[in-house]
Amino acid sequence: MIYSDSGSCQQQLDDIEAIDYFMARQISIELELEEEALFFHLLLALQWALRKGHSCLPVKDVMGKIYWANSEKGLKGYYFPSLIEINACLDALAITPDDNAPIVLDNQALYLRRYWQFEVEIAETLQSRMTLLPLDRQQQSRAKEIISQLFNENLSSQSEADWQQVAVANALGRRLSIISGGPGTGKTYTVTRLLATLQAVNNGQLKILMAAPTGKAAQRLKESIAGAKSDLKKQLVDVHIIDSISEEAVTLHRLLGFRPNNLKLNYNAKHPLNCDVLLIDEVSMIDLPMMARVLRALPEQSMLILLGDADQLPSVETGSVLADIACQQHPGYHHDAAEQIKLFSGQIVSENTDSHYSHLTLLTKSRRFGGDIGAIATEVISAKAHDSWERLLKNEQTIISFEYAEKGQLNYLPDALYEKWLIKACQYYFLKISKAQNLHKAFSALARFRILLPTRVGERGVEQLNKTIEKLLNKYNKTIYPEQNYKGRPIMVIQNSYSSNLFNGDVGLVWPDDNGKLTAWFEDEDARYRQISLARLPSVETVYAMTIHKTQGSEFAHVAIVLPQTEHSLLSPELLYTGLTRAKESLFIIGSEAVWKKALSERSWRYSGLRNRLEDTK
Repeated sequence: MIYSDSGSCQQQLDDIEAIDYFMARQISIELELEEEALFFHLLLALQWALRKGHSCLPVKDVMGKIYWANSEKGLKGYYFPSLIEINACLDALAITPDDNAPIVLDNQALYLRRYWQFEVEIAETLQSRMTLLPLDRQQQSRAKEIISQLFNENLSSQSEADWQQVAVANALGRRLSIISGGPGTGKTYTVTRLLATLQAVNNGQLKILMAAPTGKAAQRLKESIAGAKSDLKKQLVDVHIIDSISEEAVTLHRLLGFRPNNLKLNYNAKHPLNCDVLLIDEVSMIDLPMMARVLRALPEQSMLILLGDADQLPSVETGSVLADIACQQHPGYHHDAAEQIKLFSGQIVSENTDSHYSHLTLLTKSRRFGGDIGAIATEVISAKAHDSWERLLKNEQTIISFEYAEKGQLNYLPDALYEKWLIKACQYYFLKISKAQNLHKAFSALARFRILLPTRVGERGVEQLNKTIEKLLNKYNKTIYPEQNYKGRPIMVIQNSYSSNLFNGDVGLVWPDDNGKLTAWFEDEDARYRQISLARLPSVETVYAMTIHKTQGSEFAHVAIVLPQTEHSLLSPELLYTGLTRAKESLFIIGSEAVWKKALSERSWRYSGLRNRLEDTK
């Protein structure tokens, strides 16, 4: 073997974990290639890439490069030779898609076979759902009538298309619809009207299921749908149609029936879900394996509606599903799709016979962020470092006043004010949690403000900052014990626990029960509270501050993004965009010009073959 053990490997290569070594070792042994150094390091790079969220490793992207070097540690890393030498190594092996090897070489990319299967399965299933099936004349008449009522507009062409109407009209007769847009663009407003239209066309007989990746996202979806239904009643939409739209939303785990200590799901290809329509929100959070499992469990004739923001960070785990199946600029619609959109809504859209995205609608007009938060979000996702920095400087705060800051949308503070700002933030926001009169008010105080960080480690990482905050709070409330349980401690689950129905990313509070005993409380998808004894809790951590990755699917009234003091590889436009769009009312950004501008110079990306597979099969 190239390295005697995992420790030896980690001593010579930086950023390698034991799992990387053992995967490479196991496959090398299985293929009887223990002494092939190039092949072993390709496997090492593949597992390393999977750990970073990539679904594959394009071999051309490693050629001629040095991986895992660290000059500070004296590690030289490993140099990958030319593409000719790499191909010579791989071409001699039986690792094509048709071979039964644990790895696959496909389209000049290396995969673990299970991830290759996930990609192929998702591409083939989505492709089979993209055909537009025209409605009959009676259904067409109902569709035109209800869309006109829902949007209160004449069916006539506009100088600029109403993309919410386009999304509704385009989804009719499709078994796959994707609606993508940023915060405030009206995704749930639009999809509620889509569900109403579908029910009107089908006499209110459709069984609709709704889900999201996390409990918080499911709860937000449920609340948004309920609010949108109330608006429909004001428009005098048929009560029968409104009542036929479900308000129940569950996590994907609960939807599929994950069971404790059991790899099998309740719902799968042999035992599909009982639904005519499946609506999934926050799709950017869904990883490759989960999307494959959802598609397996979906009946062939059911309609799938996917909602999300393709500009957000991809899932924490492997893959970037929504970014792969959507696009940033819509290329136009096939003629039959454009004709249907015009017929039902009067909206005129561009046509493109070569388009791969007739099933997709992009919502671009934000109704929530009309001020500086919306403007800087657009600048950030467009990687406009200079313009966004100038906007921050125009909103710079030299005096720390949260009452004043909350009156505006955007507030910038330089690094020099960080420590004073943190002390006052603890007093103004976090002390109110433990001093709340009851559990409901404590949860409300927790949802009011959150500090978001790019990283877990370092002085401005989640782990250290939460400890610092608890020490500061202890000065004003002696019942708060750093790194222990106390009344009002906000906690985040960091390990899935199917037995307690708690999953990685769920946020709760430690609070006394009726007998005064401290216990953990979590909000259910129906906005009620349920308690779990501290002894039964899976692994948790304090969560006054959290990573931006963990905030996907959540919103807070006020948000602070604290940047590291030095440049960091994790920083990207997508990361900052995801963080700043969590704020509903006001946003604080703390950091330096150098770190901010560097963050907007590095795009977040993931190796994946899903987009190409979808386009190649069309």
